[in-house]
Amino acid sequence: MQPVIITTFGEFSIAYGEKILSEKDKRSKKMWTLLKYLTAFMDRAVTQNELIDVLWEEEEVGSPAGALKTQLHRVRTALGVLEIPSDSELVVSYAGTYAFNNSLEYIVDAAQFEKNFKQSQREDISEKEQIGYIKKAFEMYHGDFLKNSAGEKWVMPIRGYYHSIYVRVVHRLIDALFTHKQYAELVNICQKALLIESSDQKIHIILIKALVALDDRDAAKKHYKYVMNLLYDELAVNPISELKALYKDTIDIDTGLDDDLETIQQKLKEDSSETESGAFYCELEVFKSIYRLKMRDAARSEQIIQICLITVGDPSGGEVEPKRIIDEMRRLHDCVSNSLRKSDVFARYSLSQYVLMLPFAAHDTGDVVVNRISKSYKAKNTGFMLNIDYKHTMVV
Repeated sequence: MQPVIITTFGEFSIAYGEKILSEKDKRSKKMWTLLKYLTAFMDRAVTQNELIDVLWEEEEVGSPAGALKTQLHRVRTALGVLEIPSDSELVVSYAGTYAFNNSLEYIVDAAQFEKNFKQSQREDISEKEQIGYIKKAFEMYHGDFLKNSAGEKWVMPIRGYYHSIYVRVVHRLIDALFTHKQYAELVNICQKALLIESSDQKIHIILIKALVALDDRDAAKKHYKYVMNLLYDELAVNPISELKALYKDTIDIDTGLDDDLETIQQKLKEDSSETESGAFYCELEVFKSIYRLKMRDAARSEQIIQICLITVGDPSGGEVEPKRIIDEMRRLHDCVSNSLRKSDVFARYSLSQYVLMLPFAAHDTGDVVVNRISKSYKAKNTGFMLNIDYKHTMVV
């Protein structure tokens, strides 16, 4: 007899031979919940009261036992499309408990995924075999456990358990591929992993390093800008220092040789598609390099450089919702850019801060500039206002 194939990662489905019952089919939500629950706890019999609590947790039902029998009838009717032999009914009941028929063979992706992960941790096999098991586990994870039921209380801990294993699987796999310099495969693995784990900064870092190793610096630079925007402007998360340093340490280094001056000049020109009408906005690592250069020049010419740090926050000192921080930082970006000269430089310093460099400024220029920024910022806002704090340091 053929095994019953049950998929729990991503879309839920049950297959037998060529026949399949998929969550995409229009069926009762409670029917699907019942099937999913029995699948999640296949290693034991589930009591009638347990199923009633799951299916009608916050509902008043006149006859819970009768309602459960109705749902079980719907389940068995739906499972009929699989055409499993009549003497091997899939869901069976005994003494007030329910379970999948243990006389049938089952292949459940979640169980296979966990098994492959545990096999990869064996110390009595070779690294090649360990990586083989890790790859198998990675390929099996097509989305979070029962993703369409993620909000159900009983699903959450199980979903978290498998997701935590998936993150470990991805990290182990990309570390191994990077160590063995399998960069092309690494790029593919990272791109797949980011479809599920888009906020994992380690995956982004390894992807950028792999693109640089493949000498695709344009793609590396593009992805760097994408992930920085993702973290700051969508997820409201501060990038870790290793990610910030990537721009200067890997992406912005041109290792090629060129003896044509016109070609070199063309490379040095600012990309017209990225040019802004206001001040020069750059990555923090680039800002640091410009600052060091300006400091050397200032030390020789005795000129003044002012460094300003502008922070947005709740005037009362309370926490601000991430979505609001994102919106306000976008507004502040425009205000800063349009309030400075083209020769001035600024960068994103953190989730809620911009750092400004005002070369050749007079002693009181910092106050004038920040007041101009503040006035412009306030003019763009209505209703709840965020506070703008700034500090400026004059370096002679």
